[in-house]
Amino acid sequence: MSAATETPETRRTLEEWDDHAGRWVLYRNEAAHTEDCQRFPYDAVPSTIFLDTSVVNLLVKFSGTIFEHEPIPTNIPQERAFDIEALMHLMRIGARANWIVTTSPRALQELANTRDAGLRELLVSYGREFLFTHNEGYGHSTDLGRKSIDAPFLSKLPDAADRELIGNAVGLGCEVFCTADRTTIIRFREALIGVPIRIMTPIEWWRQFKPWAGLLL
Repeated sequence: MSAATETPETRRTLEEWDDHAGRWVLYRNEAAHTEDCQRFPYDAVPSTIFLDTSVVNLLVKFSGTIFEHEPIPTNIPQERAFDIEALMHLMRIGARANWIVTTSPRALQELANTRDAGLRELLVSYGREFLFTHNEGYGHSTDLGRKSIDAPFLSKLPDAADRELIGNAVGLGCEVFCTADRTTIIRFREALIGVPIRIMTPIEWWRQFKPWAGLLL
């Protein structure tokens, strides 16, 4: 396996790749590990995560990097490259994690609006893999999502579709709403009062999980 970066000189990474050992080094010393364990306690690590359409898009478009550890394309902005790397670490180690990762039928509708037919088919197919089949919670999730469009506690979000998706996630009982959309969601999350779910980027989700990754290696 090679590092998921084109050259260390031109691309910073969240974690350090050790060529000699042929692996990612998450911590160089015990003090740094202990500090992260205190910042991100084990009982706060999310076990039910909702992926919005922006994250599903990354998982499909950069599946070679995330699942096969191919290099991240050089034309990808640094912050997006960090998102992709974070998902790579999460999917690599999280394959052994006892967590539930899901999305919603409403998210599938958004994915189905992708113009590129080939990409649309891949996105919808991948999104369906995250759906809880025969889950009674989807009725409640769909209903709550629709009601959330006009909910006061989400009114700071400019996009009605984002408000609906967060309502879906809450309805499914998810602990985290994971999004790479910094323009219409992350930018406004501090203004959301009383939202019963944590809104995180892939980078933040990885930081929560990283101190405890050794338990699954």
